[in-house]
Amino acid sequence: MVFLRAPPMLFLAMLAAVAVGSPGARLSPSTRQQGSPPLGAPAGPGPAPVPAAPRAPRGNATAPPRGSAPPPPAPRAVRAPLQPPRREKIIFAEEFNKLDPAVWSHLVTAWRGGNQEFQYYRNDRRNSYVRGGVLYLRPTLTAREYGDAFLYTGKMYYPDCNFEPCVSASGADIVLPIQSARIHTSAFSFRYGRLEVRAKLPRGDWIWPAIWLKPATNAYGRWPASGEMDLVESRGNANLKQISTGEPLGVQKVGATLHFGPNSSYNIWRLTHWEKILERGDFADDFHVFGMEWSPVGFRFTVDNEEIGRMAPPQGGFWDLGGFDSNPGGPNIWANGTQLAPFDKKFYIILNVAVGGTFFPGGMVNSPFPRPWNWTSGHPLREFWEHRGWWLPTWKAEHTAMQVDYVRVYQTVT
Repeated sequence: MVFLRAPPMLFLAMLAAVAVGSPGARLSPSTRQQGSPPLGAPAGPGPAPVPAAPRAPRGNATAPPRGSAPPPPAPRAVRAPLQPPRREKIIFAEEFNKLDPAVWSHLVTAWRGGNQEFQYYRNDRRNSYVRGGVLYLRPTLTAREYGDAFLYTGKMYYPDCNFEPCVSASGADIVLPIQSARIHTSAFSFRYGRLEVRAKLPRGDWIWPAIWLKPATNAYGRWPASGEMDLVESRGNANLKQISTGEPLGVQKVGATLHFGPNSSYNIWRLTHWEKILERGDFADDFHVFGMEWSPVGFRFTVDNEEIGRMAPPQGGFWDLGGFDSNPGGPNIWANGTQLAPFDKKFYIILNVAVGGTFFPGGMVNSPFPRPWNWTSGHPLREFWEHRGWWLPTWKAEHTAMQVDYVRVYQTVT
């Protein structure tokens, strides 16, 4: 239903920077990346591109506009044929026989990302654990451990916090009502190759899973100047639709996105965003294989070996693609990089499960109950929690967890 099919072969040369996929409503990518710590420092967690400002309090009841800049000019890339498959070697393989702290680091923070999410990320086996060769990243209720009254009167702090802010305290709003996990490859990053992740996505209203990559160093500047690659993002709602078209926006749909731009007010993503909607069932029913092929000339994204989109930047690179010469103007920040800059440096891998925030904007309708918070109220966390009778029945034990079977990275043998 969603995408044009493409030959199941690796690519060398890519198509123009135009999505090969559904032209329908977009899964609005996140801006949670803003302020994310670099590799080595506690990582911060960012769900296609027209210049846009960072999301506003994510619930888009009043979420800030993605950006005020006008749409960029049409991409000027040239279609190129795919090349035959090449030999590969595996450079990273995580089969999750255990959750190895030498491989994966936890983000521990009360920081709510660039999308004002509702979780405290921590290093706790109730939220991140391995069983039967599968990693589980599972959101849980703060009140289930500390009591309901704690949300209204308490202060939460974990001594192993590694990214400010470290405290979530009651006051104008309640303590963060959700506990969850976000992990990243602490010692592994790579440049170019084929990433493959087999995962089963969570089901549950207002849950937001993501598998994505951030630059090991901000060689071109802070987000999104140094880029971001989202392999897959989704929304856990079973009955979330776009108001104008009725298109599914929940767990039946996934999106892959590249974020780039000279600053956070020009976060380009709509030109580099691709989606897939399942005709039957959803992405929480079973495991699916999410793939990304990344070469010096471009990208190709797949779901279960079916191509959902590919792109290669035009001769002027992503600066030309974004139309940044005319808006916002100024020097090309990627002039000293390759044609693929900012995506020509090493990136590391992130797995996380967030809850709530501006990744659930206006223009969506959920049934049988609407979104349980309003950004204009001044206390969206409290509204979310006090309306738990609407969403908590959809959280069914481990079905709320993102389950990851493996993460593998391959590179071509030349």
